[in-house]
Amino acid sequence: MSAADSQTNTGSRFRLSNIRIGALALCMLLALIAANLVYSALARRSHALTGEAGELLHVAGFSGFADEWDLYEGQQSARLIDDQLELSVSALQTATWSAAQPQFADFDFSVQAVASEGPLDNAFGLVFHIRGDRQTGCDLPAVLLCGVEDMLPLAGAAIRQTLDIKQATEYFAFLISSDGYYSLWRTDARGTSILSAWIASDAIRQGLGAENLIRVVAEGRRYRFYVNGAPLALCVPDAPGAASTYAAGECVGGSMQDSYLADTTVGRLGLIAQSTASGGGGVVVRFDNMLVFSPGGIDEREARL
Repeated sequence: MSAADSQTNTGSRFRLSNIRIGALALCMLLALIAANLVYSALARRSHALTGEAGELLHVAGFSGFADEWDLYEGQQSARLIDDQLELSVSALQTATWSAAQPQFADFDFSVQAVASEGPLDNAFGLVFHIRGDRQTGCDLPAVLLCGVEDMLPLAGAAIRQTLDIKQATEYFAFLISSDGYYSLWRTDARGTSILSAWIASDAIRQGLGAENLIRVVAEGRRYRFYVNGAPLALCVPDAPGAASTYAAGECVGGSMQDSYLADTTVGRLGLIAQSTASGGGGVVVRFDNMLVFSPGGIDEREARL
């Protein structure tokens, strides 16, 4: 064998060895990510507040405890005033929200809400199963990678770019308006989408200064919605990503559903106020007596509310 042939064979073996090492490393990385996906999901759920059916998990009367909420000043603000949480939105077509610290899986979440200033064409209510914000921790698909990102931010950014992971806050929002409508929205990495069209309801007390009790019950992947004790059905599009409208008492482009099935089952809970393009800014909403129970018999909870 000539020297040239020997060098060629040596180079080929070296390249083959590198390929095998690379393939082994890739398999190990994929196995690590798969294992950590399961671990991360279980860990998030294990950190969620849980209890026996009907047990009180969390209460907020907003008389202090400022460190338990996201509070801020500015054109969009979240403040504790007169033992209530006040959300204000100056700009049009803008939302602001504030969340409590704990995470929840299943819940029975309610709050009293009063729009005190601004147009009747507003939106306010509950945000739930919030994920990906600064309080819910790392959203990388492996706990080990989260540690790498904490120690080496540039390496973490490179990992995100390689895996095409976008940092975005995800949440659902159940909204009502002071002119008597309600709707279900979702915000995620793709933007904000309307999951149920705006529907008018006599259950909603209209006008500035009117108090409404807004409630969402989550059990597993299923959400149910109530205002002032009345269950509210949704106008859900026939296909994911499509749009539906509600007109003349009918759901167009979708069907009426008494609940909504979601793919997110753990996250924080909070409160939201929003201005609309047609109504304009200047929205001010105050919230009080936020209660979170472990869901039990819905009939039993309705008797208490």
